[in-house]
Amino acid sequence: MKVSVIVPVYNAEDFIIPCLESLYRQTIDQLEIVLVDDHGNDDSISKAHDFARNHQQMNIVFADNGCNKGPGEARNLGIHKSSGEYIVFVDSDDHIDPDFCKKLYDAAKQNDADLAYCNISFDYPDNSSVIRYNPPTLSGEFDSRQKKRFLRHYKSYFTTFIYKKDFLVRNGIRFPDTHSAEDTCFLACSLISALRIASEDSTLYHYNIMPVTISRKKDRSRYKNRIQSLRTFKKYSKEKGLYRYFWLEINLMMLKKGWIMALKDILSI
Repeated sequence: MKVSVIVPVYNAEDFIIPCLESLYRQTIDQLEIVLVDDHGNDDSISKAHDFARNHQQMNIVFADNGCNKGPGEARNLGIHKSSGEYIVFVDSDDHIDPDFCKKLYDAAKQNDADLAYCNISFDYPDNSSVIRYNPPTLSGEFDSRQKKRFLRHYKSYFTTFIYKKDFLVRNGIRFPDTHSAEDTCFLACSLISALRIASEDSTLYHYNIMPVTISRKKDRSRYKNRIQSLRTFKKYSKEKGLYRYFWLEINLMMLKKGWIMALKDILSI
């Protein structure tokens, strides 16, 4: 299998079918879809099962998270269940362009890369959209200089990346069991560990912007989870002997993505 697409399924009944249809339209062959039931309280997973029954030509694997453990743990289970050489993550309320998997896989293979990435479109309810870009870098060797520049201009667009599964397993890179900034931790650990990278100058991932709910605004644990996720990243860098090379960038990220964002979370409670 070339690519496994991991999709945590949770409370996205209005979006799960467009998401799955975008996976059905992928132009790459040898594609596996891993749908992880994270036990939401709507009909998302039922709709996913219905879709699979009507599209039996697709290679769809279902996994059960047991209970609601959050997107990080759902993705970890998906990694474990996957059989692809490379892995991508798609949220169940988003969708991807038909060439998403093929272009990123080809870019990664051509450069023997641990990671490859594209751009992202933020799609709003009024049908407007804004393109966001990852920091630019040269395809090929991902040296310390390029990593530092990438980290200083860090964006948490982890779904715009394709990851070599063997690279993730060898380096013990997993999502922390927090419910906030777990994606920031995962991508940052991947970036400081990668030896080679590739970029695809296309906008291939579509992130649906939805109104912030009252329950999310009043989530009293969000700031604690955010800080814990960044601490996990810092601990990982020390365990891998990388902290001394990137201490400035890591602490800047802790400040911007951790403490400042945590303060905003506290003020919104």
